[in-house]
Order: sequence, then structure tokens, then C-alpha cells
Amino acid sequence: MDEQIEQVVELLVNAKNAVALTGAGVSTESGIPDFRSPGGLWSRVDPGEFSIDRFLQNPERFWQLNLSLKQSGDFDLAAAKPNPAHFALAKMEHLGVIKCVITQNVDNLHQRAGSVEVVEFHGNLLRAVCLKCKALEPIDEVEERITSGQERMPRCLKCGGILKPDAVFFGEAIPSRAMMISQIQSSKCDVLLVIGTSLQVFPAAQIPISVRVKTPPAKVIEINREPSALRDQVTDILFLGSASEIMKRLIDRLEEELGPKTNGW
Repeated sequence: MDEQIEQVVELLVNAKNAVALTGAGVSTESGIPDFRSPGGLWSRVDPGEFSIDRFLQNPERFWQLNLSLKQSGDFDLAAAKPNPAHFALAKMEHLGVIKCVITQNVDNLHQRAGSVEVVEFHGNLLRAVCLKCKALEPIDEVEERITSGQERMPRCLKCGGILKPDAVFFGEAIPSRAMMISQIQSSKCDVLLVIGTSLQVFPAAQIPISVRVKTPPAKVIEINREPSALRDQVTDILFLGSASEIMKRLIDRLEEELGPKTNGW
């Protein structure tokens, strides 16, 4: 692995527009279960509960399910803390090594670790959005109104519209701004870090494909516990193992190479 670490450090140091694409495997080490693997959330909850059609049919029912998942500990995002992989990516941005993180995760952990340029491809479950006026509210404040008995089905404090977690449900489109920024970054990308994603969900999985077919093609570094579905198609360098451990080794070598920037850290 030492030789691969040196290869990746050289690529990142010389990159003009390195980008990271992250998935659930980055956050499982923070105690957040993924969705699709054995024992994941979809093995305990019908994925259809997170479809926009079912939500609109009965928003109150969804909010009660959401609270029960949180209270049982099955999906308590607010209690999770960033792990070394999140902090390493934030430091890479701070060092000027990567330009942004495009994440499929909805847990806000990249931002809590200090990343600034974060493209939330699937939204953020720590916010609620009004379906009428698009105002945002912290989801913990919305949930407090439910648990305290003020509301059974939360409504927007500004206009009274229905509130929904600000994440992309099944049947919803990827936010246009996230799609636009990811396309721009992909077109400029010369090194792509793919971390903790199986690359099975499109259109996010299209990103590594797009950076490989452009001219000149970008280098793709994959960090996963198991090879992704697109490993043979897109990956130049593959690390198998813990995202936290591998990312910590990378940032340690990068700081040796570039020198740490201590301001703010």
C-alpha cells in the first residue's frame, strides 16, 4: 500500500482540479448505517416509505416513522460525529489539494468536519424544506414541535406549507444546482477520489464515468471496503479497506509533502 499512497500523493499534489465523490462508506465508521448492504436501513424499513408519492399521500405518517427511527437509534444522524475520513477531506480542501466534495450522503458530516465546498447530491436530512415557499428549518426544531405535541404534521413557520426533510426521496429529481456544479466540476476534474460508494446509484455513478471518457481522462482513485460496481470500468488505483485509515495515511503524507496549514485547525 505504501507505493500506492505515494502514487496518489503525487497525483494530488500535481492536480489542478481534484474532486472527491463520497458515499455511505465514509459515514458508516461514524455509526450511520448504509442503506443497501445486509443489515442496512432498507433491510428494516420499506424503501417505499421514502418515496415522494407516499410522503405526499400521508406526510404525518412519514414524520412519525422518522421520529421512531431516530428514537430507536436506527437512524439518528444528529448524534453522529465526523470521523478521520471526513476530517482528512476537510484538510485536503484547506491545503488546496481538492476543490470540492460531491457527496451522496445526507448527514451533514462533511460540513461539520470543516469542508466548505460540499455539493449535496441527495440533499440533507438535518434540514426540513417547505414544499410551498422552499424555506428551510433545522430538522431538530421541527421534530421538537412534534414531540412536544405542538404539531402532529409540521408546517412551515412562514407560509404554513407542508414541511419535508430536505433530502431527495425516491421519485424526486436531483437538485438542479447540485447537478450543475457536479457537471462543471467533472468537466474540469483531473483527479477523482471515489470514497465509500458502491457506484450503483445513478446519476451520481455517472460522475466517474464522465471524468474517464473526457479528454484528457482524469485519474480515478477508489477507496472502498469492496470494489465498486464500476471498478473495472473507471478505477486506476484501488485501495481496499477502512476509509478512515486510508484517508488518514493520505493526509499525513500530504502534510509531510506540503506542510500543514495550522490556521483554523
